[in-house]
Amino acid sequence: MDNTNKTDMKEENLETIGRRIRKLRHLRGYKQEIIAREIGLSQTAYSKIETGDTNLTIGRASEIAKFFGMSLTELLSWEENVLK
Repeated sequence: MDNTNKTDMKEENLETIGRRIRKLRHLRGYKQEIIAREIGLSQTAYSKIETGDTNLTIGRASEIAKFFGMSLTELLSWEENVLK
């Protein structure tokens, strides 16, 4: 696989995770500002996570999962269990 495909795959994964987090946030009734403040980010930085426009570290993803009362594994597999 060349670097372009790796980059595309990485961007697709970030977008998928971001959509998953956004959908969960909407279902739970939270505003971006609330979650951002709780995990120590600006609203703009948090928004970039939801849109897949920034790298999401495992640590930051774990903080988001904790905010929602779930494990990182649950967050990353949430769409499969709930949306399908």
